[in-house]
Amino acid sequence: MSPHRRWIPALVAHAVLVQALTYAIRPGTSYALLEADASPAVLGVIGAVFAVPALALALPSGRLVDSWGEKRTAVVGGLLLVASAAVALTGTRSIPALIVATLLLGLGHLFSVVSEQVLVANRSQEGARDSAFGLYTLVVSIGQVIGPLFIAIPDSDGAGPALVVVFSACLVMAAAVTVTGALLRGVPTVRSEDGAALPSPVALLRQKGVVRALLASSLSLASVDITLAYWPALGDERALPAWVISAMLVARSFSTMLSRAGLGAATRRLGRRRVMTLSLVGAAGAFALTGAPVPPVALVVVAAVYGLAIGASQPITMSWLTDLAPPGRRGMALSLRLAGNRIGQSAVPAAVGLLAASSGAVGVLLATAGALVVASWSSRAIDDSTGSAGTVR
Repeated sequence: MSPHRRWIPALVAHAVLVQALTYAIRPGTSYALLEADASPAVLGVIGAVFAVPALALALPSGRLVDSWGEKRTAVVGGLLLVASAAVALTGTRSIPALIVATLLLGLGHLFSVVSEQVLVANRSQEGARDSAFGLYTLVVSIGQVIGPLFIAIPDSDGAGPALVVVFSACLVMAAAVTVTGALLRGVPTVRSEDGAALPSPVALLRQKGVVRALLASSLSLASVDITLAYWPALGDERALPAWVISAMLVARSFSTMLSRAGLGAATRRLGRRRVMTLSLVGAAGAFALTGAPVPPVALVVVAAVYGLAIGASQPITMSWLTDLAPPGRRGMALSLRLAGNRIGQSAVPAAVGLLAASSGAVGVLLATAGALVVASWSSRAIDDSTGSAGTVR
């Protein structure tokens, strides 16, 4: 392998592990809360707990990685993930402990993914970023396929997943995240080009279409978060086996991976705006159908359709915001997107958690599908240009 590409294996391993851990521990926490007799509204609160504390650090984390480098930021994230898994493992039956574990998970996830995204942004060239971020998020999707598989491991009493096994595996993965984060060595911190303007977050927000693009990104990601909390709740309401929910989550992640593999070609052919808008419309329809009273096989199929459609939104907004920011400020731009995502991840689950008290999981799923329709409208503000061909350095 070329010395200039030795960072790629460490990044791939880091991204897969972070997402596998997250997509195992979050639905595992939902099942643990249900076993602890938590109300459906608490599942909405736990989504906000994941997002709100990290929201306050989203912009500072971007500035930190711009000045401190990707490796150190990744190690901090890994240590927070170790703490999260350890608290979840020792407090499986405790609602307060599970809330603390989710808080630590949100912080560790933030520092981990911002380090990954800035590394991709700094290593890719304009015109190749849709493909670069598409491939990066494809790798992310691999981890999201692996994580839910742990939920399919039955407990000895057969009533749900083996939570001790799930959280133990997460602890091992968190330790591996810390190690692979430390292996992101040799990647220099990218400084601003001489004479380049250094826009503030406010200046970036004032650029045409940015706020609406951030809204579309946050609503689409919030819908994925809803699946981690309320697909298990749906399974609990309908007495579905844990393997059905695991299969839905895996199908969603696998289909998202497939959609991201061809994202670069799709945006070159159709443009960013059309791909984003059409995919969110399709995601809204499929998401609504996951609440329909259909057989388990049909639920897995519509979950796969939802995953295929929802996969485009995150890499498109990453690449577009990266194009707007100069070297040395890409961490700030991407952390601004993360901040917007955290707002959606806190506000939407909290709102639907209140809805769940009266309408159950099905009402939550239908309301979230409506939010995806709003996201489709909002995404029409995204710049349709994709630039010329380029490479990953």
